[in-house]
Amino acid sequence: MQSNITRNELELQIQAGILSNVDLSEINIDGLDFGGCTLTNVVIASEVQEDRLLRNVNFCGAKFDNVFFDHAQLIGCNFDGQDTQLTRVSFKKATLQKCRFRRTNFQWCDFRYAEINSATFESASFSWCDFYRAFFVGIVIFRKSTIASSSLYYAYFDEGATIRRENLAKSCILQQSYNAYRKFLVDWPKYGPGIRKNEQGVESDWDPTASLRARFMDAEDIYKTLNGLWTSKGFLADANWAFVKGKKMERKRLIAQLLHGNDLGISDRISIVFSIFWNFFTDVLFGYGESMRKMILTYLVTIFIFAYVYYASDATNLTDYVKALIISFKNMVAQTSDEIQGISPFLDFMNMVQTTIGILITGIFGFILGNKIRNQ
Repeated sequence: MQSNITRNELELQIQAGILSNVDLSEINIDGLDFGGCTLTNVVIASEVQEDRLLRNVNFCGAKFDNVFFDHAQLIGCNFDGQDTQLTRVSFKKATLQKCRFRRTNFQWCDFRYAEINSATFESASFSWCDFYRAFFVGIVIFRKSTIASSSLYYAYFDEGATIRRENLAKSCILQQSYNAYRKFLVDWPKYGPGIRKNEQGVESDWDPTASLRARFMDAEDIYKTLNGLWTSKGFLADANWAFVKGKKMERKRLIAQLLHGNDLGISDRISIVFSIFWNFFTDVLFGYGESMRKMILTYLVTIFIFAYVYYASDATNLTDYVKALIISFKNMVAQTSDEIQGISPFLDFMNMVQTTIGILITGIFGFILGNKIRNQ
């Protein structure tokens, strides 16, 4: 890699539109216009530098492949444009302040430990990017941007970061797909900007198999973090969606823990099985308190089940199933019919059970309805 290039020589290469295999980390590039250039295997800042400052550099329409901004501080740099393509670009531990990335395309980019302050990613697209412990602070705009197959694990979004559910491609995150997450973990050295190193610059000793097994735990953390973010910002519909996704990831995490937890004791397994059952129960019947459709379906199924019990009982002498349905419906609102009252201890017990269930379901129905109205 060429490292003794001068600024005049750099400007000539910029005019030619092609930069490759060059180290620019010791050159002042403030105010230069790289617009439309193709940069391949270029080091603009390296991890050995702690005070690399880049001001007002124009990269609009440039195409990057294996370019490094590690540890740099970028102020007012412009990457705008649908023709701007960042592939295998590393912003590890960089600070991006008041930079623009409108309509920019990111692929296999490294934002780990980066601080993004008051930037705009409007209409940008991200795929296979790593935002591990990235810090978004100030007004960071994600309107109409798309984040696909990218890790948001431990990413922090300040109150001003306007990421929304619509920014997540197909309304899912990377850790939900085994094949996509495996590709992200294992193939990073092949497709990304070099081997992953931790915050100390040392190659991490990690096991891809263990990471894949823990993917549901990671997904649970991400969704619950988004739930908290969106709740605090008043995006309640997004927050409720993230809450439901987090609970589903929690169930999958518990199942994985049960299957692979060889060191679990009997009491631990019983506790986990109960937690899985309760999670599944509240999901199927009530959608964790967020699904009006499941709530109504549970209400109707309860009516039909108890109606059959009354209809099939010899003590009631009911010959019309519609009449049994009416009796069952009245029981749901605590209006017991004379046809089933005081004629059998079993029917009295079933009547009491249904009435109790009806009161509980009605209360949950009111809670869900209130949430739906509040979220409109």
